[in-house]
Amino acid sequence: MKTKWYFFFLTTIAISAIIYAFLGVRGEEPVEIGVLMIGENRYEKFTGLEAGLKDLGYSAKEVNFTVMNAHDDEVLIDKQIDELLDKKPDLIVTLGGIETQRLKARMDEENIEIPVVFAGLAAPKELGLIKDYKSPGGLFTGINNYHASISGKRLEMLTSLVPAIDRVHVIYDSKIDVSKLSLEETRKAAKDLGVAISPCDASSKECLDTLWKTVDDGEAILVLPSFRIESLTDEIVELTEEKKTPAMGLYDFEAEKGLLASYGSSFYSQGYQASRFVSLILQGNKPGELPVELPDGIRFVVNQQTKDSLGVAYNQDLLHIAELIHPEVQGGSKR
Repeated sequence: MKTKWYFFFLTTIAISAIIYAFLGVRGEEPVEIGVLMIGENRYEKFTGLEAGLKDLGYSAKEVNFTVMNAHDDEVLIDKQIDELLDKKPDLIVTLGGIETQRLKARMDEENIEIPVVFAGLAAPKELGLIKDYKSPGGLFTGINNYHASISGKRLEMLTSLVPAIDRVHVIYDSKIDVSKLSLEETRKAAKDLGVAISPCDASSKECLDTLWKTVDDGEAILVLPSFRIESLTDEIVELTEEKKTPAMGLYDFEAEKGLLASYGSSFYSQGYQASRFVSLILQGNKPGELPVELPDGIRFVVNQQTKDSLGVAYNQDLLHIAELIHPEVQGGSKR
């Protein structure tokens, strides 16, 4: 009798060991995270996201990314959203405004519930993505990069940096909500500063052609948020170099490519900061209960080569607080 119970005991242990081993293997399956980006410029956000998760202790075996890059194609991003939702990832990270707005519209339409972290976009409450900054509610949370709100400050810094500027050509995008909000902020600031501005709609093919014909001495260019404008960075840089025109962008990569200056939160830092939200949600927190954050830092960057080449007088006090970069020497700037 004792022998029978002994073998029963051993059998139970053996079966339990097999079950636990199976469950253990199942538990080691990586978390599936979908990533949506409208274009290649935003890949730096993904780089920051990966680095942040690594620093938080997540290994490559624990997290599997499905990255969708629409290469600045608005039709393709919609198709990629459908494809990603069909895969039913555990969590989705969006790398900008248009990605987040299109995703939310699709999720609302199909009544899909997947937590979403936006790795930097402007005015999420004003765009209807969240209910409140402290208590977002719903499925979306992340980083408000503040780029719409500081558009007026960006104009002020540009005209203070180069005091001789008497007119600023403002490149915006009438098809992007955040860009239109940014133009409103810029108009208010221009009125307060007494600065003449001339809006140029980047959704029109004639915008840059017009700038080539109209930008003159004593004038400058201010870039507002839009994936379409991001994709035109090389062309805008070519224009400013040819015409010796001071220009202010949002992101450090724009200054690295040749614009005079930029003022805003970098793509990399936005992605890195978003990793904290991803980690908290993976630990069981609900996105609607995680307050939306402002950027960890804002960078004021000035391209040294461009500064030296323009042949204009600068506000030295403002230059002293700028982060001077030397892309040709350093191969870029620090993050």
